Amino acid sequence: MIDKFDVVIVGGGMIGQTCALALAQAKVRVALVAPSLNQTISPAQQLRVSAINQASINAFNHLGIWQAIPDESKTAFDQMQVWDKNSTASISFSSADNFADDLGYIVENAQIEKVLNQALSEHEHCQLYQTKVIQVNQDDNQALIQLETGQFLQCHLLVAADGAESQLRKNLNIPLTFSDYGQQAIVAKIKTTYPHQNAARQVFTPCGPLAFLPLSDPHEISIVWSQTSELADELMALDEISFTKKLAATFDCVLGPVELLSERLAFPLKMRFAQSFVTGNAVFIGDAAHTIHPLAGQGANLGLLDALAVAESVEDSLKLTDEINMTLLKQTMRWRQAEAAQRIAAMAIFKQGFGTDFLPVKQLRGLALTIADNTPMLKQKLAALAMGTSGKLPKLASFEL
Repeated sequence: MIDKFDVVIVGGGMIGQTCALALAQAKVRVALVAPSLNQTISPAQQLRVSAINQASINAFNHLGIWQAIPDESKTAFDQMQVWDKNSTASISFSSADNFADDLGYIVENAQIEKVLNQALSEHEHCQLYQTKVIQVNQDDNQALIQLETGQFLQCHLLVAADGAESQLRKNLNIPLTFSDYGQQAIVAKIKTTYPHQNAARQVFTPCGPLAFLPLSDPHEISIVWSQTSELADELMALDEISFTKKLAATFDCVLGPVELLSERLAFPLKMRFAQSFVTGNAVFIGDAAHTIHPLAGQGANLGLLDALAVAESVEDSLKLTDEINMTLLKQTMRWRQAEAAQRIAAMAIFKQGFGTDFLPVKQLRGLALTIADNTPMLKQKLAALAMGTSGKLPKLASFEL
């Protein structure tokens, strides 16, 4: 027996589920396939957070899930402070300067996914399959997907949202541009002596940036500490007291001595960029299409825009012709591919510019930060970019529909 849908999405993370919900609410027949659906949230999963910008919050509001995310799992930040470890250069942003209530929110990924999963499980236009895909066959008009359970799904559009190590990307032979950043990101939850005051902070060191992201408790912080792989291994090998002393010193003791509240996790940082976001009647979104350095906290937001753009393109197509217009979808994905390429290039410049103590570069980056901090119009443009309120946006990410 073959179950037939307009769209099949493979991948049960934040990106795939957002795409599925946007399509389901547009009354598109959609299936979501992922082995991880409905699983209990592990302590390790609770450590992964994302800086969700205003465009993504708009989308979650329009989809009706933002208020369902528990308050203790999302924390607004209305200030952002960035400085260079080895100079006096710094820049700061505030929501007040940008006529906004907040600059963004720090949200637990697992809680976003849990709320999305609940909404999808109750939606009449979405069918969930908690299993793996083992084979995909495409022809000119449809894709046939075989599941590990033995079931078959047929669709007009296949959306690959199955993460950085996307099996669908490999199965469909999509060439990948790849670069190892040579760094690992250490994530953990810590307790600080002084309250964070709802400020997101980041210090750049020659070996990588360290971000302090505020959580709902005024003394709790989620850290993302990107270091060279060798130094990251050394930091992971330290005992808790030595690690927290090193952490506080690297952060210039801005929030005083710190205490470790969780285990430490480390994961390698790699740039990936699919050379095509479309093949046949399959499209790639989120980490399946691109991964970037976390120093600007834009990875999740970039993937969410992919998901919303695909859903909007499909909805518009079906309204006009009752068929998914692949020409229109390809135009949409060229936009998403170009934006991802721009962000990857920008992150590479940031990493190279701040990842050296070479005096001329050090002086240049210090001058750049000082000029930006003292130029209100430039600061507002940078803040708008971080908040996701500038540039082209899918309708669901806009303030008004």
